[in-house]
Amino acid sequence: MSGYLTVKNKRIYYEIHGDAHLPVFLYLHGGPGAGSYDFLEHQGQRLSKFMRIIAIDQRGVLRSDRVDDEETFGLHDLIDDCEAIRKQLGVQKWGIIGHSFGGYVAVLYQLHYPENVTSLLLECPMFDLSSSARSLIKGAVQEYKRLGKEEMVKECLAATKLTVTEEVWDKCIEVLRDLGEYKDNLYVHGEDKHFFDHLVEKSGIPQENWERAANHQEKLYQEGKVFESLLPHLDSINCPMLLIKGEYDWVTSKEQLTAFKNGHSNRKLSIFKQSGHFPRFEEPELYARVIKEFISVY
Repeated sequence: MSGYLTVKNKRIYYEIHGDAHLPVFLYLHGGPGAGSYDFLEHQGQRLSKFMRIIAIDQRGVLRSDRVDDEETFGLHDLIDDCEAIRKQLGVQKWGIIGHSFGGYVAVLYQLHYPENVTSLLLECPMFDLSSSARSLIKGAVQEYKRLGKEEMVKECLAATKLTVTEEVWDKCIEVLRDLGEYKDNLYVHGEDKHFFDHLVEKSGIPQENWERAANHQEKLYQEGKVFESLLPHLDSINCPMLLIKGEYDWVTSKEQLTAFKNGHSNRKLSIFKQSGHFPRFEEPELYARVIKEFISVY
């Protein structure tokens, strides 16, 4: 089942997979601006056997209506959209699956509407943009060493000592652009480094739709709320939480992992030994099994 829901005069694309009697989970994609297409391609069929998945393309992304240049748009619009979608679909409570930046949105939604969230399932989440940026820059150091670019090694090591979040993130973006095709080594552990690009080509979705991500992303960074760390708020979350992390993922930094592990007893950490930032793609069967086991307990 797929269609559109209208929230604040914008159409939000959604798909529902799984029988009505199964526990309901909302999927929030990362990026910002990546869309839910690849998640459903890799996990929709597997997960829908034991959960009912509501997957959306966030406001301004992919198959949802574009956010225009003159429009006001920010982080809390995403939270408001999720709550409006829950009400329109008649869902009383749901769990949230969040990947990368989607993990940030998932936590923020839970902090605003804790009574509506049964559990959080977080795949390589970002709770603190500054910490993730520094971690990615450290990953870039390894790439530059391999490429023999010693000047960039020194530049990156200096950047890891920056303390202003916006400055760290700007440097991270600069480094990722400089790495070009080699940046994918920071996100994918296996041989198929460009799996997402291949998926885009085969999707049949117009290129202009994929390009909507740029405006969505730029407006979030311009607003600035995404630079606020959620690490101080993790202890206030009481619902069950599962964190899936690829062994070779740089986004969920050690600092963020420590903050998660120091929390309540109903939290589980699962490290995927053969994955980078996309365990759902690199170890798909294990991904589904770990999630099934977790929700069967909680």
